[in-house]
Amino acid sequence: MEAFVKKSLILVAGMPATGKSTLAKKLGAAFGLPVLEKDEIKEGMFDTIGYADLAAKRQLDKAAAAVLLRVARAVLESGSSAILVNNFDADMRDDVQAMIDACDCRAVTVFLNGDADVLYERYVARDKKKVRHPGHTFIDRYPPKEGDVTDLSMTREYFAARFEGHGMADFRIDGARFDVDATHPETIDAPALIAQIRSVLNEGEQRL
Repeated sequence: MEAFVKKSLILVAGMPATGKSTLAKKLGAAFGLPVLEKDEIKEGMFDTIGYADLAAKRQLDKAAAAVLLRVARAVLESGSSAILVNNFDADMRDDVQAMIDACDCRAVTVFLNGDADVLYERYVARDKKKVRHPGHTFIDRYPPKEGDVTDLSMTREYFAARFEGHGMADFRIDGARFDVDATHPETIDAPALIAQIRSVLNEGEQRL
């Protein structure tokens, strides 16, 4: 594991379908740090608890976010560093900042964004390929019952309401922040980003 000057937290945040998980894995490999993802926690909840309606699904999302922060805090309190992956919104800002302050760690945010129409199309295409846990796709209930439609598609309007208007772009905490255009993920220069993050965490330089 890379020894930073101070225990550190790398937050990989941003809009859906921007490649947060893929980038986080590259950062994890580069820095030798554990990658903690809210979606993986939610998937475990989908399989063990499920949900009966949209309100219940939203509660699972909040519960998974709370678990993510508790696990992250435990890692930081042990003296280690970590990478967190989530589509953090403005409502989570105070809880995340309080954890960072309490654990006396240095934080870096990598925020992925891009053209909203392109992200929407990528989101829908991803769901159609069924590469993610189906619990993310269903809205009314999970697991589905016999006869339920399994090929579901999010409308552009719902995407805008659920993500664009949910304050994800307003999530900001103290410390360095790198804004990454993920409209075309293949153009992201991961090695250069890794070098910039390493410089910030090892030397305390700030890029705001």
